[in-house]
Amino acid sequence: MKALVVGHRGFIGPMVVKHLKHSGATVHGIDEGWYDESIRGLNAEHIPHSERNGVNARFSDIDALGTYDVIVWLAAVSNDHMGNLDEFDTFWSNYELPKMKAQDFWDRNPNGRFVYISSASVYGANGDIAKESTETDPLTAYSKSKVKMDEWLWQQERSWVSLRLGTLWGSAPNMRRDLVVNAFTWEAIHKKHIHPQSAAKRPILNVDDAGWIISLASILPAVQGIYNACAENVTVTQLAERIGLATGAEVSPYVGDDGDKRDYWMDNGRLLYHFEIRDSELAKTSDPREITAVEQTLLSYEGSLRTRTEIYKEGLE
Repeated sequence: MKALVVGHRGFIGPMVVKHLKHSGATVHGIDEGWYDESIRGLNAEHIPHSERNGVNARFSDIDALGTYDVIVWLAAVSNDHMGNLDEFDTFWSNYELPKMKAQDFWDRNPNGRFVYISSASVYGANGDIAKESTETDPLTAYSKSKVKMDEWLWQQERSWVSLRLGTLWGSAPNMRRDLVVNAFTWEAIHKKHIHPQSAAKRPILNVDDAGWIISLASILPAVQGIYNACAENVTVTQLAERIGLATGAEVSPYVGDDGDKRDYWMDNGRLLYHFEIRDSELAKTSDPREITAVEQTLLSYEGSLRTRTEIYKEGLE
């Protein structure tokens, strides 16, 4: 199998490359390098067999789209806060461009598979445990762009998968500190105190497990459609308490009613069944060793790790 990973140098990308290579796939990558400044510890398993990187990287620089069996589309304006900075760019990056490239890909290779990374954020203020059939309630430009792409994919009579990933966390060669578990761990390291800004519900997923799931979506022929992808349904309060326990940081409970309005959990039963994954195989924040691994990776940055939103905002200026 020959795979193209678009956005292979970000937070998830090196993990996807690793698991695809372990499956025996030939992996090519393309990435504009927006977040290269935070890359640490890339090794051979994280690097595609062929890649084109940098702001001038284009699809024409690598093999024609029709030569691939699967395209994994990771490139995106990648969170709710970032998406509100430039809504035009958010819809272009998360909907218009992947739609255009998926169409081009299928025109050249009608049997090819397109794997899109959607988000649990599409469920908005649902407040309950959402299944894939649950009506979406997007509250931000980011989540609205993901809903539009999911709706477009539903109309395509081709091979495709859209993964509604829970909030990611964990250690990776291109680390993020602006996702709730990693953010709390960063706060614990540098302030010795964790201050949750809400008590909202969150489905979460370790970044290495996300890479594994995305690779399975690429290679399992019977997998098709939209899947909720998470390992745990927890509250932000529970996450703060677990990280405080693992790191020794003090935790101040959230007080108020003006916190994050996004409030949702997800049912991952369809994913576990179709992907033949046991829940026990997925990393959990209830294991202090997992939090310690995040802590050690963040410590390696010695306090110098900008958030994705800070980097993206600079790029827009």
